[in-house]
Amino acid sequence: MKKLVLGALVAAFAAAPALAQATTIEFVRDDGTTFVGVFDADGTASINGAAAEGYTWDETTRQLCASSGLCVTFDEAGEGVGFSTRYTTNEGNAGTATITARTE
Repeated sequence: MKKLVLGALVAAFAAAPALAQATTIEFVRDDGTTFVGVFDADGTASINGAAAEGYTWDETTRQLCASSGLCVTFDEAGEGVGFSTRYTTNEGNAGTATITARTE
């Protein structure tokens, strides 16, 4: 479950990791489960306050992958607080990701 959560959060943030020091993204799965991820500009992310894990972002495919192997693909990429988009994971989950905060 940790793997799934981190991947989903990492994906949503990936849109612009270099533009902010940290971006907070709320992931809401279609089943109502909610996760909050904080994505740092150093390429690490923490989900629900857990230990940080590395991630990569592919702008062309809009896919974010956690070092654990979970990948999240977003329908659209965005940067601003309030931006929301659908996502799917390579583990069969889907939902909506919303950027809720950014720090410079």
